[in-house]
Amino acid sequence: MSDQLALLPGYLTAHLQLTLVALLLGTAISLPLGIWVTRRPRTESWVLGIAGVIQTIPSLALLAIMVPALAGASGLATRLLGVGIPSIGYLPAIVGLTLYSVLPILRNTVTGIRGVDPAIVEAARGVGMTSREQLRLVELPLALPVIVAGLRTATVWVVGIATLST
Repeated sequence: MSDQLALLPGYLTAHLQLTLVALLLGTAISLPLGIWVTRRPRTESWVLGIAGVIQTIPSLALLAIMVPALAGASGLATRLLGVGIPSIGYLPAIVGLTLYSVLPILRNTVTGIRGVDPAIVEAARGVGMTSREQLRLVELPLALPVIVAGLRTATVWVVGIATLST
């Protein structure tokens, strides 16, 4: 029993690292993609649809799919670049967890920005703000509570699925 307790800090650290890296990558993908989608309404249904399809894959199946997918990518990378990609271990878990974290952050980013009152955006335009200033100083701060709610949802999902990936 004491041998297992001695391993606990290392396992807990690995679990937290896996979770945090996946959430950081998911946020780095979802936030800019969500902003881009709000500026191009035609792409919204496609992007959210693709993220939704990824989300419908069961978590254990997604983690299992990563192994042969990365093995195939490793073969291609070895032929083209002379460098292999590991198909078992940390990388497939990170890729799978990152894919699972994208949808809630992406959907809440789009919802939050779309939910900003048009009169406020028009007032920002009326005082001479550029579209970047409107986004940075008006839309994102007002959408932040909704975006953070998506990040919280993604965190719960990733923590739960990271247990399977270990």
